[in-house]
Parts: sequence; structure tokens; C-alpha cells
Amino acid sequence: MGFVVVVPALLALLFSLSTPGTLPRSPLDPLFDADAAAVLHDQLSTQYPARVPGTVEAEGAARWYRETISALGLATEEDVWTADLADLGRVELRNIVTVVPGRADETVVVVAHRDNAGTNQPRGDNASGTATLIELARGFAPQEIGPDPMPQRTLVLVSTDAGAYGGAGAARFAETSSYAGTAIAAVVLDGLGSRGRPRIAIAGDSPASPARALVSTASARIREQVGVAPALPSALTQLVDLGLPFAAGEQGPFLKRGVAAITVTTSEKNDAVPAGDRDTRVSVRRLGQLGRATEALVGSLDASVGRAFRTPDSLFFNDRAASGWAVRLTLVLCVVPFALGVFDLLVRCRRRALPMAPAFRGLRSRFLFWLYGGLLVWTGALTGVFPTGSPLPLPPYTALVTDTPAAGLTLLALALALGWLGGRKRLIPVRPADASEQLAGLAAALVGLGVLALALALAKPYALVFVLPSLYAWMWLPLRRRLWQRALLFGIGLAGPFLGFVMLSRQLDLGVIDTPLYVLGLTTVGYLSLGSALAAIAWAAVTAQLAALAFGRYAPYAQGTEPPPPGVVRRSLRRVFNARQRPTRS
Repeated sequence: MGFVVVVPALLALLFSLSTPGTLPRSPLDPLFDADAAAVLHDQLSTQYPARVPGTVEAEGAARWYRETISALGLATEEDVWTADLADLGRVELRNIVTVVPGRADETVVVVAHRDNAGTNQPRGDNASGTATLIELARGFAPQEIGPDPMPQRTLVLVSTDAGAYGGAGAARFAETSSYAGTAIAAVVLDGLGSRGRPRIAIAGDSPASPARALVSTASARIREQVGVAPALPSALTQLVDLGLPFAAGEQGPFLKRGVAAITVTTSEKNDAVPAGDRDTRVSVRRLGQLGRATEALVGSLDASVGRAFRTPDSLFFNDRAASGWAVRLTLVLCVVPFALGVFDLLVRCRRRALPMAPAFRGLRSRFLFWLYGGLLVWTGALTGVFPTGSPLPLPPYTALVTDTPAAGLTLLALALALGWLGGRKRLIPVRPADASEQLAGLAAALVGLGVLALALALAKPYALVFVLPSLYAWMWLPLRRRLWQRALLFGIGLAGPFLGFVMLSRQLDLGVIDTPLYVLGLTTVGYLSLGSALAAIAWAAVTAQLAALAFGRYAPYAQGTEPPPPGVVRRSLRRVFNARQRPTRS
């Protein structure tokens, strides 16, 4: 009966589906010169092949870009700062900004990073985006004959640094530039010279999405030039990205600060992140198509006088989009039936005087163990096992993945194993738990899961996509007597986090072991919040208790002894206290 409240939310979700509007084309045809852009691409790739941030070549590439723009008769502004980047340490970075004044103070921002991760990592290369940025600037250069072209809105062209290392330059511009504060939209260019299918990246560093009109207009302009519609992330990928915000593209920092932004790029195989330029040989045809599409998109944005571009959370389905509020409402109301069932179970357990205190102590013990594991990860960050630095998404070729610190991870694993051996003494089943003890253990675990779900519903509704399979699969555990049935239900409950790991692995082309390490690295650099880490620890504690129940290894804390004898923590604190209170001999 509890599912009755979900039906109106599903109807609201269906009725929220609508076709986004598309901005009209500019009356002027794009003048983008693909051959000239290809020459610029080759110059940058040949003269400065390894443009790793903070190196001499990166500084040379910045000088080359500045001189090339100046040769067009356009002025540049340089923003120099230092940042602590994972794998690189503290380095000096440079953003180069070109402003084309318009008739209005509102701005349209076009961004492309010019750095890469070295010659061994062509994925981080973006010479094609930089070349496209220069060709777009050429269309607004001062004219020898006739009036200079002036857009309706101020056009801001930004060549960013450290785009291959988490988008530090884009984050810097979005945080500090006054032009970002007046921007109606931002278009990021990354890897336009690949032969793969055009694609639009829309994930943000927060649960936000670009304006529907921006996505629809970009898709229309690309379809006009390429002949096929660009690929968008699947609805499931968008849900995962909203549940645990992760944006590998430079549109992420803009969306986090309320600026509608997308990344125009190309796909290689199954990649769902900006591909960069995997090959130094650029496809002149594709570069020209996407360059003209970008110019046409900027023209449409420039002509949209009075248009407001916001960043409401949405789900995009090809030519339709669903409102984020309807999705969030549906996810939140899906918790209600589970919460009602668990509340009823808890009331019945108390009415029958089941031993709930030992069950909750067992859950607490498991939570403390996983919290101890989190402290070990923090210790690993302090000792250099895990990366630290600015809270930016790590590149998929981070040293944690490509050069795994096996020795440090082994020591941390041994410390975790010792903690498990020390804490499991109170949880080892000396005798089979009776039915009342098992039901109490199940009720305590489900109450903990319900509290977690309610907290997520209030703070991070989209994160419920990782928890909902656990809610409804694990409620059936006591109704299945056979081991294989309980194992199957337990595995279904793990589907949410497993799905997140699989999709992240596919997006970044990471291995089975590399993906968990990568997620831990996102936590130690601060890209994933402390609240997300605590939610994961709480979910792991519930999972451990339900696993013990499902596989017949559950025992109440300290065999149900009341009051329980002091554990490891209390004994250690008591010893320290007694040692301080003991008088010293003269």
C-alpha cells in the first residue's frame, strides 16, 4: 500500500517530459577555415608536443598562443597563479583571455585547454580545440576595410591551463573572473579533430544540468554540419552523474557555479568523457564540421537577446527532457514504502521484547570498523599513498592507477586486517543465533539503512539511485530459506554501487581494481565530499551486518551479554586514563 504514494510522482515525471526549444540560426553562414585550423593544430603539436602544466613547453605554448592571437590584432589578458595538482605538485598555471567587446555586457564564453599530459598520453591533448579557438577569434579580428565586426554580446575566448589535470584553469576562471559572472552560457571545445561521432558532455561538479535550450541548440547546429545528431549520455549515466557528481570535462566547474555549459567533443569507442585528440593526425573534415557548428552555436547564443540560460537539473532523452524536480520527487517517494515497512517492523520487535540492543551494538561495531578504514585512507593520503591537491577530478592516467603504490597499499591492507581481527571477537558466532536474535539483527540493519536513505532524501536525493536496490532486495532476505536465494537477493542489493563502479570504469577505461582506487583518490583530493564518504561508510556497515545474516554468520554483539564487557576501544581508553591517574614514585 505504501507504493500508492509513488504513483503520482511517476505521473508527474511522465508529464514533465517536454521537447526543448531550439534557438534560431544566425543569418550569417559560418566562415570557419578548416585548413587554417589544421595548420595551427600541427604547429602547436609539433613545436610543443609535451605541454604538461608547469613545464617549459607549457610556458612556450602559452607564449605561442598569445602571439598568435596578438597577430590577429586582438588583445589578451593573462591570469597567472599557482595550484597544487595531483601527480604534479605545486605548479604555475596560466589562463589567457581574449575579450571581443559586444553591444551588451552579457558574455558568451568559449573555452579550450591548450595543455596535455605529455607525449605518452595523447588523450589529454587538445590542439584541435586550441586551433578552433584561434579560428573563432579570427572572425572578430579588426578589419582593414569596413567596420570591425561586433557581436551583440561580449565574446570571451579562454585558453585554459591544466585541462588535462582536472580542469584547474576552467575552475579558476569560473571562480574568479567577472566575465563568468555575467555569462549566459559557456561552450567548451575538447578533441574536435577525431574521426569519432560528435558528442556533447553535460555532467557537472554538482547536481546541475545545462539549460535545455543550450543542449538542443548545440545538437541542432552539429546535426546541420555533420549530418548526424551528437551523442548524449544515457539516462542511466546522467542519473549516476547527478547522484555522485563527476565531470571529467571542463564544463563541470561552470555548471557548479550556475553557468549553463556544455563540452563539444567526439567519442572514441565507448568513451563518455572528452576524448581529447588521441592521434596527432587531425581529421580536417571533422575539425571543419565541428568548427563551423561551434561558430553557428555562438551565433545563435549571441542573437538570443534577453534569453535566460539557467542550470536546472534535468534528464535528457534525445529530443526530449524530463524535469529534475519530478525525478527527485520520484526517488524520494520511493523511500516511503520501505520506511513504513521498517517502522512497522521496529514497533513489532519492541512489542515482542526482542534483544535489539545487542543488534544495534553489532551495527555500531561494524560502522566503527569501516570508519577505521576511512581513517586509514586519510593516513594513506598523508603518507603519499593516495593523491592530494586541489579538489579536482583526477585524470584517468593518474599515477595512482598507472603506477599503483603496491607497498603502501599492502601496509594499509595489513592494518585494516589487524583492525578487523581485533574488532570481530565480539561478533564471532559461538552458537547459532536463534530466530529472535536474527530478526533483531535484521531490524537493526534495516533501520540503519532507512536512516541513511532518509538522510540522502533530504540532502542528496539523486544519490538514492545507489541505495534503492538495497532497500527492496534486502527486505526479502528473511523470507528465503535457501542459501542461493538469499545470496541472489543480497547480490541484487549491491546493484546500485556496482552499477556506479561499472559505469565509471567504462567512462574512464579503467580496470576492475583501478576503479575503486580511483574513487578513493577522488576522496583524498577532496573532489568527493566528506558527507559522501560517511554515507558510503554507513552503507558498508549495514551491508556487512546483512551479509552475516544472509550467509548464516550473524551473532549478537558479545553473544547478547547485558551489559556487554568493555571492548577494545574502551579498554584502551581505560588503560590510558589509569596510567595518568597512577601516582609516580619519587
